[in-house]
Amino acid sequence: MIDIKHLKTISTLKETGSLVNTARELFLTQSALSHQIKDLENKLDCQLFERKTQPVRFTPQGMLLLELASEILPRVEATKCRLKESLNQPISQLRLSVECHACFHWLLPTIKEFNNFWPDIKVDYERGFSYDAIPDLMEDELDLVLTSDIREPDKLEYAHLFDFKLKLIVAPDHELAKKAYVTALDLKDETIISYPIPKERQDIFKHFIQNARFDGTLKTVDQGLLIFQLVSAGMGVAALPDWLVTPYESQGLIKSIPLGALGLNRPMYLAMKKNMKDNPVYRHFLNTCKINNGR
Repeated sequence: MIDIKHLKTISTLKETGSLVNTARELFLTQSALSHQIKDLENKLDCQLFERKTQPVRFTPQGMLLLELASEILPRVEATKCRLKESLNQPISQLRLSVECHACFHWLLPTIKEFNNFWPDIKVDYERGFSYDAIPDLMEDELDLVLTSDIREPDKLEYAHLFDFKLKLIVAPDHELAKKAYVTALDLKDETIISYPIPKERQDIFKHFIQNARFDGTLKTVDQGLLIFQLVSAGMGVAALPDWLVTPYESQGLIKSIPLGALGLNRPMYLAMKKNMKDNPVYRHFLNTCKINNGR
């Protein structure tokens, strides 16, 4: 009754957020996609998501189907990869580096799940975080890099994983906590707490404050937990991905505010050499990242 194509469709709809983008991603006409979904809903005798919402909002029945998709699709992909063991040189390890401190929140469970299917392939992330790992990828010292910035696009493949919102976090009693959104001017005299990344590579400066005047202080710390503790104590503000912010905000420890009226959206990519983009092991790691990114 429920086919793999149905699970892929519902999973893609969750990922893209709209029927238009889902049809494009699956190389279907919108009419064919609508017919496929309607046929599935008729078979299951339930509605899977609410129409005319952006992004689409899934019903409880739709969420159950999404849970099934998250369990089944990675296993299907892994089995397909194993059946394709036509690799010229078997891969024994993937050397990974991350240009995003906050990614470890979902990356470590991703690696664990990947190794459940590929126990003989070691994911080496001993290098951990690097604010500029692309040169090492170019020099064959790394195999994969998680990054939000595209560099050397002619030589490297950048597989899009997901988009995320960068949110400003402040103490609940901070004067900015009452604002619907903040502007660059609002941050002019603030103490901004961040991971130890060069100012010119930080999203809040590169894509939000940009050329606006900043007379405040930049304070760097190594640990994400310490950032939240300092912000909660009113010792500064910070800009972090929404997936990392939510658990702390739900406890009332901090308040998050959109950066700008429309918010600040940033992409996350998995960078690799172009000749590896169709490798089944790389593709499986890519798909596992997409499913387990905590979004």
